[in-house]
Amino acid sequence: MKLRVFPTIAVASLILGFIPCVARPQDHQPDHAPSTPEERAKAVKIGHALEEDPLSKDAKDERAWVVKWIVEIPDITVNVCFDYFGKLPDPPRGYSTEISWQMVISSAVFMIEHPDKAQDEQAVTVTGLEGALKSYQAILKQDSSARWPFVDKLVQMRDENKLDDYVAETRRKCSQDQEEADPNTMHAQARIAPLWKFANLPNSSTSLTR
Repeated sequence: MKLRVFPTIAVASLILGFIPCVARPQDHQPDHAPSTPEERAKAVKIGHALEEDPLSKDAKDERAWVVKWIVEIPDITVNVCFDYFGKLPDPPRGYSTEISWQMVISSAVFMIEHPDKAQDEQAVTVTGLEGALKSYQAILKQDSSARWPFVDKLVQMRDENKLDDYVAETRRKCSQDQEEADPNTMHAQARIAPLWKFANLPNSSTSLTR
């Protein structure tokens, strides 16, 4: 699944199998203030904690907070393409939602911790995917039935130092698909909107045109 981008800054509801896109007007002013140092520190702490223990008693609420925060702040942008996980199960099964969302969260954490590399999409994406794999392996330690064969292949790629090449190839495919959808895609930025339906985030009725 890919995030489709319009010439203006776009918002997408990344619901598995359903990708409505709403273009924002170019003069749209963000409703949320830029992130604060305290918020960024909190997001980093949560992001690392979710990699280590994605099934903790507070994980659901913490994941909801950080995803909602990433969506609303105007100063951190995460470009999303879920093709890295192959074909996502539709409807979600097991912990596919938690694992795929971890890629978004870990990507944002990397950008906060390494602002000098925030524009390096390859580095951001590789680190985000590695965070998702770490989360997946932590889940397996608690629930061996949560095995996801495609993600097992990604873990093997990581262990064989092949993940960087895989990310580069998949990024090219995602970019090509976006360009085919809209030739101006590469001149636009994208901002993600939450998987409200599957992430069980608060304020799920929030307008996607905000």
